[in-house]
Amino acid sequence: RKQSIVVGADDNLIRVYNYNTAEKVKTIEEHTDYVRHLAVHPTLPYVLSASDDDTIRMFDWDKNWAKVNTFMDHDHYIMQVQINPKDPSMFASASLDKTIKIWTVSTSKSTANYTLVGHEAGVNCIDFSRDVERPHLVSGSDDGLVKIWDYQTRQCLFTFD
Repeated sequence: RKQSIVVGADDNLIRVYNYNTAEKVKTIEEHTDYVRHLAVHPTLPYVLSASDDDTIRMFDWDKNWAKVNTFMDHDHYIMQVQINPKDPSMFASASLDKTIKIWTVSTSKSTANYTLVGHEAGVNCIDFSRDVERPHLVSGSDDGLVKIWDYQTRQCLFTFD
């Protein structure tokens, strides 16, 4: 939406480039460990970053990429963040602390709404179902399992091995 490319790296930095000119527009130095994943909000001017510093940070590109929140509730590296396409006020995070946390996109609330617990090892990846009838989230873990969760009832519905 802004003709930008945003990248995170193992040097703890987030870089913003102009898509058309390849010029570096901004270097963001807010994380203290590897940046594992970035998610661009579909309607708001926000980018969420997941890091090995156990935090998720949110940046506002309309405010010159200012950090507008730091989300802290995980006890280990955060491998991925995913914004719910059916409810963009909600996002989920996958962590090596064996949990999935559900959050509200906010500039004031910095703790998780709730936690999905059931994996026996670190959670590496998550995604929301695009089906409007199903409030589901899928997770993949180092325990070798894939789980389908109902994020409204907070229950694990299926486990695949």
